[in-house]
Amino acid sequence: MKPIESIRAIRDQARSVIQLPESEAKRLSSAETALHRITEMLGIVAEPNNEGRYDARALRDQAIDAIERRQSEKELGGILDTSPTILTGSGISQSLTYPSWRLVDDQDIAQALSRIPRFNGHTCQFYSVAQHCVLASQLVPAEDALAALLHDATEAYIGDMISPLKTLLPAYRLIEQRVWVAIAKRFGVDPVMPNSVKQADLQLLATERRDLLPESPQEWPCLEGVEPLVDPIEPWSPQLAEMVWGLRLEELIAQREEA
Repeated sequence: MKPIESIRAIRDQARSVIQLPESEAKRLSSAETALHRITEMLGIVAEPNNEGRYDARALRDQAIDAIERRQSEKELGGILDTSPTILTGSGISQSLTYPSWRLVDDQDIAQALSRIPRFNGHTCQFYSVAQHCVLASQLVPAEDALAALLHDATEAYIGDMISPLKTLLPAYRLIEQRVWVAIAKRFGVDPVMPNSVKQADLQLLATERRDLLPESPQEWPCLEGVEPLVDPIEPWSPQLAEMVWGLRLEELIAQREEA
């Protein structure tokens, strides 16, 4: 190679070395610009750490939540002009229209369900939703017990609405379903409720009517052919119901992990 050609080769090599980080910087800058555009569009926050890097997993989770939120708003069809939230006992603000499964807290559920009365409180003694759920979890096959314990957990966030009124409020039913999906995802259960849980719910309803509600000649078509439990229900205090619900949850999760 001639001296002049050798000098040119070295010069070209030097230029390529210099241009390489420049092109990489431009690529990264373009990627960061695109990232900020996407996060701005979805309404999420993206900030680099001390090393200038972004947490890809956190951004992905935020993006999924944002997409689910928009889908929820679309399903609600403009029924709600705002995005209401509920402040839970643990200090978490949970959205009601697009609830996040990451914000579902078992202690929030245990506390709320233990203080919410069944039948809007029209029972001879205080009887909580938490106790109802624990009893349901004991009536179903082992593989359905966790779903049974959680089957009314939505009421920790949206209250216990009596069934006759619920049928008149389609927006409530839609919100209830979205809260349930978030709870099911949080605890790893199928959002489709097992038939065994539905049957246990009806058997408990028949038992609760017999033991806790005033006598009435009114017929409940849903209870046709449903036999109540042999043993009567003895209501627990809210404190006991909260504790037992929490212990039952721990027991069922431990059993699932051992299986």
